[in-house]
Amino acid sequence: MIKSKKTERLSLICITLAAILSILLLCHPVQEIHTPADEILSQLSDDYASLLFDDSYIHEINILISDLNWDYMTKHATEEQYVICDAVIDGEHIDSIAIRPKGNSSLSAISNSKDTHFSFKLEFNRYNQLNTFHGLDKLALGNLGQDPSCMKDFLVYHMMNKMGVPAPLSSYTLVKLNGEDFGLYLAVEAVEDSFCYRNYGEDFGMLYKPDSFAMDSLDLSAFLDHSTPDSALSVTESIMDGERYAGKTSGDRVDIIGDMINPAFASLAEQERIAALQYISDDPKDYDSIFNTAVFDITESDKEQLVESIRTLNTSDTPTDALDTESLLKFFAVHDFVNNYDSYNSFFVHNFYLHEKNGRLSLVPWDYNLAFGSLTYECGLGSILGDTNFNYLPPQGEAMSLETNMINYPIDTPTYSIPLAERPLINTLLGHNETLDEYHRYCEELLDSFFENGQYDTLFQRTYNQIRPYIEKGLTFYTLPQFEAGTKAMNDYCRLRAKSVRGQLNGSIPATMEGQQKDPEKLIQTGNLQLKDLVSFDSLLSGLDKDTLMHILQIILQDDYPYNTVGAVEAVRHYAAVPKDLAVFLPELMKIPVISEMAYKKMLPLAAVPIAMLILVAALFFTIHYRRRNYAAKA
Repeated sequence: MIKSKKTERLSLICITLAAILSILLLCHPVQEIHTPADEILSQLSDDYASLLFDDSYIHEINILISDLNWDYMTKHATEEQYVICDAVIDGEHIDSIAIRPKGNSSLSAISNSKDTHFSFKLEFNRYNQLNTFHGLDKLALGNLGQDPSCMKDFLVYHMMNKMGVPAPLSSYTLVKLNGEDFGLYLAVEAVEDSFCYRNYGEDFGMLYKPDSFAMDSLDLSAFLDHSTPDSALSVTESIMDGERYAGKTSGDRVDIIGDMINPAFASLAEQERIAALQYISDDPKDYDSIFNTAVFDITESDKEQLVESIRTLNTSDTPTDALDTESLLKFFAVHDFVNNYDSYNSFFVHNFYLHEKNGRLSLVPWDYNLAFGSLTYECGLGSILGDTNFNYLPPQGEAMSLETNMINYPIDTPTYSIPLAERPLINTLLGHNETLDEYHRYCEELLDSFFENGQYDTLFQRTYNQIRPYIEKGLTFYTLPQFEAGTKAMNDYCRLRAKSVRGQLNGSIPATMEGQQKDPEKLIQTGNLQLKDLVSFDSLLSGLDKDTLMHILQIILQDDYPYNTVGAVEAVRHYAAVPKDLAVFLPELMKIPVISEMAYKKMLPLAAVPIAMLILVAALFFTIHYRRRNYAAKA
């Protein structure tokens, strides 16, 4: 339909405009840096563990805050400004604590939707350094966003603690606002002073929060370059046309989101290498993107120590000298079971803490709301579009289904869309027979002590019974049918995954990617498991719901294009080449609030708005998940 290279280039740029608009807004969360003074250390204890984090019942936290402070905080939510309040925790009154909204992708979306059900951070000692809740200095309140089961973080932290991994404690709590029910939240021990004291003693060591995304380094010219077949534009087009997956067979995996995003972030490869702990040089300045995320004050000696550990990990004949091997093997036994690819073992190198003490490195788990196989193109769009006549998946040949892929994901090659060698922590541990055998023993311990002895069943049912009444009362983002579908998917996932991991340990199922591709018939079948029921973006969409997207498609595609992803791509090409043809549709499109808002805010040229909306059907998942604010602050 497009006859010239010039117009073809224009159309291809339009294809990814929607995908990069939100990505341009990416940035890092606030990092609060401080040194715990001796008088603060004297106030820390782990008494709170048996109080607030007794998970046998639902706790209650009543936030007492003035209307003025609440209005100011919620209206400036994306600035994460602390305000003062009091709190009553399980009947105990605590004066003069600090509260602020927290989050990454959800923060701006909830703010834009005029909702106030943010995740929050409570800091007990911000205004009085000697103030704690029975030794706890900071508390995170998670709003259970993106997780219709409402169990992902809770179950993972429970599994990590069960295995002896230094991991946050957690429990469910009813949050009240000045005495009125506000929402069901997950109370999570913040990974700061009290956490470190509880797990590592007074000599904390150092704590960092690496993140591979540094948007000031993103090379948009390379992103938009269509002169090579490996550019993001070329790859995206080949995916949407179905050409990329032609001829795929049952043993092959189709990783659409990885294929789309990897080329787009090629210019961030250096940041990814640093966050993944690959060795760059002996110069600490080359690791500034890690040091800038230090939780505590950092010295030159601390920097030199971390660089030495990274060098040992990557270049020494004895790389495990730089690792807390036991902690890491236990961490990955759980982490790999739950298939969390929004973390260290995928192209997104974030959502974990890096702990260093006496030259040894370990990881602290954080943020599992996209675990259990949820970080996929199919789950992202499927959770939004649900059952619809619109075919939003490109042709994938006979490639392995999402569910079969995730349930059987190989425990010995647990990286997603990247080679194992690019993640030195995993590669070191799983690349040597001694540590690989030990890893298998911990995987078996997880199955023996949790999934195959009835403990998981008991915990799951108890948790389901505890939180279901709060879902019925409308105290989460989810309807009761969403919750029921989510918890069913969660339960099915855990049972099937345990069966697959057991098979991989006893040799009846291949435990590597290569082995599974050669013998796909050995993989267990997943029945009617629907992983899309385990994720929801309703709290992030801010006007982009299923009905809106379907309405846009109906207006634009009409009878001229196939009602599927390829048809949407064809329409994009045409309207990019002949934008005046959109004139007939613009009046109706501008009646849709989300489109008119985009246009009036000049996020896109007016004619490009409906084009971008079409592409959101194909690229919506990763455009809405990785919003970040473009600054970092010290408190």
